[in-house]
Amino acid sequence: MELRQQTSVSQECSEAIRYRHKLFHMNHGVFITGTDTGVGKTVVTAALALHLKRRGLTVGVMKPIETGVSAGGEARSDAGRLRSIVESEETWGAICPYSFELPVAPLTAAQLTGLSINPGTISKIYRLLSRRYECMVVEGVGGVQVPITRSDNVLSLIKHLRLPVIVVGRSGLGGINHALLTVEALRRQKIRMIALVLNRTHPVRSVLARVQERSTVEILRKQSGIPVIGPLPYEPGLQSRFRPAVLHLARSAAVKNLAKLAMRSARQNR
Repeated sequence: MELRQQTSVSQECSEAIRYRHKLFHMNHGVFITGTDTGVGKTVVTAALALHLKRRGLTVGVMKPIETGVSAGGEARSDAGRLRSIVESEETWGAICPYSFELPVAPLTAAQLTGLSINPGTISKIYRLLSRRYECMVVEGVGGVQVPITRSDNVLSLIKHLRLPVIVVGRSGLGGINHALLTVEALRRQKIRMIALVLNRTHPVRSVLARVQERSTVEILRKQSGIPVIGPLPYEPGLQSRFRPAVLHLARSAAVKNLAKLAMRSARQNR
């Protein structure tokens, strides 16, 4: 028994070293975007970040722009949850440079408060953080076409940061169109994509729902041109049980495979 435990510890240490070596050349991270709002970007971002941290890496997180953050509600925001899940000591302003109370598009939220979002500022903060960590996991806001200034959208921000992308989308009805449009938009901009992660945003209870999901997954595997992971399990009451959901997902085969794809992308980019 003791020998098996020692062997297991040795294997975990070796795996951590391999992760560190492979991800060091990853341009320091990944950008996680969605096909829409509410598709599960934050839970995937948190689970991937936690998985990498458990493998022995130092991991930084960012949610550069967030709307719908109530006064005093930073801890319950997406950025706050990412900060908590990796036990980050970075300031709120570093993890989320631009936060707004109104739950509207970032461009509108900024205009209504008399502010403007500067992608250059986000890039500067990202570069500063990336020097402190072996890997950065960055979560976007909404989908890739969401405007953040009069001339910039999330696609522009991704290009500013020069990061490979993981796309999160719905596994059920309506998921095909949104996913393929997102993939096409990224491909037109020559932005490298690591994977498409399909998430169950609603429980799959009926025969029809199972058929719809199976159809969505099969078509996207054939037509997206990138690896497809999932569907991830539906998590009821995610707002109130975010941490246990992330802890469970971080141990899943799906997130382990996602991390492997990220490493493969890193090796190809050397």
